[in-house]
Amino acid sequence: MPERGNRCAMQVALFLTRKIGRRRLEWLLGPVTLYFFLHNGAARRASRAYLRRVLHRPASILSVMRHMRSFAQVVLDRIFFLQDTRDAPFVRVHGRESFLQAIAQGRGCLLLGAHIGSFEALRALGREHAITLRMLMYRSNLGGATDVLEALDPTYAQSVIPIGQVDTMLRVAESLERGEVVGILGDRTPDASRCVCVKMLGSEVQLPEGPFRLALATRAPVVLANAVRGADGGYDISFEALDLPYPSSRQERTAFVQFAAEQYAEWMQGLCLRHPFSWFNFYDYWKDLP
Repeated sequence: MPERGNRCAMQVALFLTRKIGRRRLEWLLGPVTLYFFLHNGAARRASRAYLRRVLHRPASILSVMRHMRSFAQVVLDRIFFLQDTRDAPFVRVHGRESFLQAIAQGRGCLLLGAHIGSFEALRALGREHAITLRMLMYRSNLGGATDVLEALDPTYAQSVIPIGQVDTMLRVAESLERGEVVGILGDRTPDASRCVCVKMLGSEVQLPEGPFRLALATRAPVVLANAVRGADGGYDISFEALDLPYPSSRQERTAFVQFAAEQYAEWMQGLCLRHPFSWFNFYDYWKDLP
């Protein structure tokens, strides 16, 4: 979507949320899903290919539309999480101790997630425990929605550490030294030359080396995190410590990155099998579509 169109769509969604509320706005998700299904063939094909892998059967039209509606629902909920209103979905936490124990070490924490469910739901827990959460991401991914997101949450821009800047690693190191949490989604790579191949759902995929190189460089505790929407509209936030055997020599670093990526892929695969309609990578992830 062009930058201007992206900004306009976010502004319209924000206007409607303030006028009619989340519950009533959910009735519009059906038409939105239908439009997305009819006009985005690439996303439709990618959804069908993914669902065929995770469901172990050909994906029906209804299954693909359910997948797309799940994504639209999470996008809508994101607005309310950012606003931190009473209308925001409630959250349940599993594995809270793993997260708090990592924080208690005083070395900060790398919170490693994926495009499964909603990462914004984790902000609710961060506010509850007065934890500073900074997101390591490509700022260009925000596109035309940047102004709208900052209007929803004035601290949003300050919470983002842009990837690819000359001071990116310095800012990450400073955040960890202050005991803050640095979040990163590790399932997409814009740079094919800096990736590692692992197996997931039956075939090889390419994951970025960055998150695992970052863990190696900082030696900060790594916690896997995800928040999946339940049938009752609430989000189940889950934390799981990723126990990584840091190498003692430079020669072992490549093997470390490979091992860490494989553990991460196994975690993602488990999530997909348990929550097949909460995976939101609508592109040719396995690079096997015509």
